[in-house]
Amino acid sequence: MSKLGQKLFVVFLVLVILSLLLVGVFINFSIGERFDDFINLQREENVSDLASVLSDNFKNNDFAAVQNLVNNFSRTNRIPLWVENNQGEFIYFPSQNNQMAQMMRRMGMMSNNSHFNGVRQLPDNYPGRTRSQEVYIGSEKVLTLYWKEVNAENQIDSELYDYFKNNIYRAIVLSALIVILIVIIFSFILSKKITEPLIKLKNAALDVARGNYQQNINSKGDDELTELIRSFNLMSKKLNKLEKIRKESTSDLAHELRTPLTTIKGYLEAIEDGKIKANQENISEMQEETERMTTLIEKLNEFADAQNKIFNLKEEKINLTPIIKKITNQHQKALKEKNIELSLTLNNELNVKGDQDSIFQIFNNIIENAIKYNVENGKIKINSLVTKNEIDVFIKDSGIGISSEDLPYIFERFYRADKSRNSTNQGTGIGLAVAKELMEAHQGQISVESSNNGTEFKLVFKRSKD
Repeated sequence: MSKLGQKLFVVFLVLVILSLLLVGVFINFSIGERFDDFINLQREENVSDLASVLSDNFKNNDFAAVQNLVNNFSRTNRIPLWVENNQGEFIYFPSQNNQMAQMMRRMGMMSNNSHFNGVRQLPDNYPGRTRSQEVYIGSEKVLTLYWKEVNAENQIDSELYDYFKNNIYRAIVLSALIVILIVIIFSFILSKKITEPLIKLKNAALDVARGNYQQNINSKGDDELTELIRSFNLMSKKLNKLEKIRKESTSDLAHELRTPLTTIKGYLEAIEDGKIKANQENISEMQEETERMTTLIEKLNEFADAQNKIFNLKEEKINLTPIIKKITNQHQKALKEKNIELSLTLNNELNVKGDQDSIFQIFNNIIENAIKYNVENGKIKINSLVTKNEIDVFIKDSGIGISSEDLPYIFERFYRADKSRNSTNQGTGIGLAVAKELMEAHQGQISVESSNNGTEFKLVFKRSKD
């Protein structure tokens, strides 16, 4: 068991033991009162039964019959009784019976030297509440039975009370042992269930600290611990992706910069060796390669900004329609230069949740490509489709299209399609990679279809219903 599991186990055990102790203390203080209530209720029922018997057997004020019945009842039920006739005279005292006198002494109702005086003591002369039960023959009251209620103080030395108390305590101790055993098993299982994913999380965190970002911990449930594990998995996934981007970007950047640098270096070495002259044509070609590197670096900065946005996305309610219209207005000059016809068919409310700058960049990159790779007098159609849970935006151009060989790779960084597509437009192969990265960060999807008649991009966003 782990250290945390041991602590949880001890805490559970201590809490249960304290709870049982509190229950035991409460029962100890209340057991006397509950026992008194039980005994007094039982005595009341027994005396009521005796009254019925006396009513059936009492004839001609026969005191001897009454005394025999009362004596037998008192010895059997251990209840001291006083009997009063209809003239208000007490005709029977419990201390007349030696056994009852001894019981009354144990109950504290008589002292050891008070047997003679106690013979004629009335009920009110003894401690405790006096109860009475009248005996009738027909409608005439003939006798009144008196007895004393049991109280906790008088029951301290009672054998019945001791028996009752000992059995209660025995039951409490047995129940406590069973509960403690159950808690030990339960706390062991629960502590293991809690600590096992935490141990996995700790080991995975150590692996991440060592540079191994490919961590994924299985989790079930919807509690805080599960949320923590899911957050860790998400962090590991993002770190792994960031590390992959860093490595690939370094390799791709070296490859992309090598070509223009090699070209410029070749021109400079040739000029230095006198193989070619530094004329305007050669200088222009070197300038073009320099501009190519400048554009590449700017796009790399754009890509880096996009990566930062992926990890720091703002989440706000955004209407896509004004963003798309703003982008098309900004590109009016390029549209007019190629005489491209733009058609917008958009719902007024295309509400999604996301980062406004990132969504602007997504649409700007795609619309910019639709213009750049379109033909003279071409067309661009942008329309939307709203479903229950999604918003789909379609951007279709009538450009030169993308070959089927290049289509699967156009979202890869630095990948450029065939030379006919890039010879004049000098694409960097970063814009669509940025668009895809940002779409995935918004939990959206981007797909493309292309032919000789043009290219269509489909962007799928989750619909905001707030």
